[in-house]
Amino acid sequence: MIRLEEVATENIAPLSIEIKKGSACKIIAASEDAKNDLLDAILGVRKPSSGRVFLFDREIYSIPAKECLNFFRRTGVVLSDGGTISNIKVWENITLPVWYHSGKKPADIEDSVIEIYKQLGVSHSYLSEHIGRLPGPLPAHEKRIIGLVRALLMEPELMLYDSLLEGMGQEMTERLERLTAKFHAEKSGRTSVYITTNELSVKNVQADTVVRI
Repeated sequence: MIRLEEVATENIAPLSIEIKKGSACKIIAASEDAKNDLLDAILGVRKPSSGRVFLFDREIYSIPAKECLNFFRRTGVVLSDGGTISNIKVWENITLPVWYHSGKKPADIEDSVIEIYKQLGVSHSYLSEHIGRLPGPLPAHEKRIIGLVRALLMEPELMLYDSLLEGMGQEMTERLERLTAKFHAEKSGRTSVYITTNELSVKNVQADTVVRI
């Protein structure tokens, strides 16, 4: 699913790892810079200074951009800052990207949005108010939840969780652990990668492999 061959950046010493299809992996980075470099390399944002990056068994920096884009459509990403757009409401932040990439209209995914938030312990009354807000003033962990809901609705084959559990209370952490584990198990071959600089935040996440960079 993901393979790095002697990948190096300014903040990462030459690194070779393989994350197999259907597995769950925890990657513990020594610094935010190293974590961000790794994400950028995997997501095609910035080519590493050396080495090769393979996604879905193709080297992403040696294929046409259009083909590479198709791979990224099969990938869900929950960024540490949520990746929200500050001048559109929470509801649009969740539904518009899903509509654009998968063709699912907002009305068709409303029940799914409610169900995901319900699993996270969010009441319907609070959610009704929450989705009408602009995300700018929200704390980072709430923006991360928005990004998570959006990514789950895309039903990707590969999920990358960037610092997902950092800054969450114990109850929300446990709910997120259950939700992401359930999502991982729902589809054969689905791969989940938790990337963080805080090893304690993922101590209870069940993973097949642990990588330290």
